[in-house]
Amino acid sequence: MRNLVIGNLPQNRRSLNLGEYAEDATLVMEEQPTKEKRPLFIEANTMEATLDHLKSDCIIPVFAKDNEATLSHVAFIETVQDAARTFFQGEQIELPDIRVSHVIKGRIPEAIHKPANQLLESDKTIYYERCAFVIEIPTIY
Repeated sequence: MRNLVIGNLPQNRRSLNLGEYAEDATLVMEEQPTKEKRPLFIEANTMEATLDHLKSDCIIPVFAKDNEATLSHVAFIETVQDAARTFFQGEQIELPDIRVSHVIKGRIPEAIHKPANQLLESDKTIYYERCAFVIEIPTIY
C-alpha cells in the first residue's frame, strides 16, 4: 500500500507536530466500593461462629431417654449448603453466616469429679442451644 499512487494528487506527506499541545495523561480509576457486611438477622445476644468451630470445638448432644445422637448444627448446615449448590447449580453460593447463642458448657466423662479450677481446656465441652445461619446467593436477586 505504500507504493500506491493515486492520480494527480500531491505525494508529499505532512507531519503535524502536535507535541506543543499535548499534556501528560492522568488516569482516573474508579474504585469499586467495598461491600459492607450488613447483618442479615438480629444479632442481639448472639455470637458469630464458623463451621470449623462447630465441627472441632462443639459436642453433639444426645436424647436422654435412649442416648441417640441428635442432628448436629454442622450436619444441618452442610446439608442445606449441599442442597443449595445442587438446586442453584452455576450460581455463586457464599459461605454461611452463622450466629449462635445460649452456650451449654460441659465436661468430658473423665473430668466429672474435678473441681472447676482444675479443669484443663481438653476437659471442657461446649454446645450451643441455638444456632441460626444464612447462606447468601448474590447472583440471584
